[in-house]
Amino acid sequence: MGNSTPVAGFLHPLTWRGCRCYALAATGMLRTNPTLRCIVVLVALLAGCLLGAAILRANLSRPVVTGGRMPTVRTEWSIPASGARWAAFAGSGDYVCTVSKDGQLACYDSTGARRFSTTVVGANAASVAPNGSFTLAYARRNPGNTSLIFLDSTGRVAWRMNVSGAVWSADAGLSDSGACFAVGTGERYVYMITVGPGAKRYRRWRAPGVVTSVALDSNHGRVLSGTWQASSVCGADLTGREDLAVEADPSTLQYVQALADSDRVFVRSIANRAGGDGRAALLESDGLDLSHYTLDGSQSMRAVASPDGLFVCLGYSKAIEHSGKSMAERHAALYDYAGRRLWDKGSMLLQVTPIVVTRGGFVLAGGGKNALYMVNPAGQIKQACKLPAPLVEAIVSRDSSLVLARCANGRFYRLRIAR
Repeated sequence: MGNSTPVAGFLHPLTWRGCRCYALAATGMLRTNPTLRCIVVLVALLAGCLLGAAILRANLSRPVVTGGRMPTVRTEWSIPASGARWAAFAGSGDYVCTVSKDGQLACYDSTGARRFSTTVVGANAASVAPNGSFTLAYARRNPGNTSLIFLDSTGRVAWRMNVSGAVWSADAGLSDSGACFAVGTGERYVYMITVGPGAKRYRRWRAPGVVTSVALDSNHGRVLSGTWQASSVCGADLTGREDLAVEADPSTLQYVQALADSDRVFVRSIANRAGGDGRAALLESDGLDLSHYTLDGSQSMRAVASPDGLFVCLGYSKAIEHSGKSMAERHAALYDYAGRRLWDKGSMLLQVTPIVVTRGGFVLAGGGKNALYMVNPAGQIKQACKLPAPLVEAIVSRDSSLVLARCANGRFYRLRIAR
């Protein structure tokens, strides 16, 4: 037995006696050396802190990776805005369509050149396919005009059809056989329409309520819809097979947004009465609520999501007292996808209104006059560009790289945001 080797997991008796001697000696040293004892205590505390931090980090949601160089903003071209009541980008951002109050519809390409201009009687809204092959003109929210007019790339009428109920919403995309359009109506129908060379067909399916918004998620082959009475957020494949159904506050109208670089869904719930509170929410593709935000109806709040589904920026007003008078400040606050606030900007001298959130969490914001500012995820701010006239409104492309800025001088300016 004296020559036996230790068994794995246990110590040989002689070895154990040796360790015990060393342990006793070490204990004696700690008792007689206060400095060494303090070092041991500090090391133990440090080890405990590191272990606690590791446990917390393992149980918290993963932080968003941010940083990098500030994007640049440049003006590329301008087109007339006088009389325009509607303007929209194609999903690709390569085309822009505008509609005036008298039904004058114009389509422009990526250089700002006008492709065609035509009059569609009764139309007040339009949606253009990503490749510019077809444009849908319609009378938005008009129960007396349920016609859809499809124009080809030259502005000639390619097809007309009627739908059941007033047209509340439309979006355009591409399919294997041509352009496709999703249309939502007041009679609780979602239409999926394909228009192409020799291909004109549609299918429709029932929705829970009035289809206040539709969005084609071409990357994932889905049609998203928001409804009212009953209020819900729905998702379906291109054949109408439902894969998402989330009930919402019945007093709100749901507006859905498909994100260009993510399968997440951004939803704005707008109150059906003036001054009522709404809600903005970032959802996973299966409807899981990642984060949500109250939209105070008294503050005219604006909510903008980044195309990668990682950031949400809220614009709001804040009343302050100055020289005995109440004044309103415009603020913007950036949050990550988990709802953690990264910064809040705004003051009496700098009225900040968010326009767009880019990939990586950079925010382009208006400053109250001609200047536009860029704010990085850490809250650093710098002037990005100056517009020829004060900003009136802004339309943003799906990937957040382009802005159509309507200015007080009666022009639209296309701005490009580049890294």
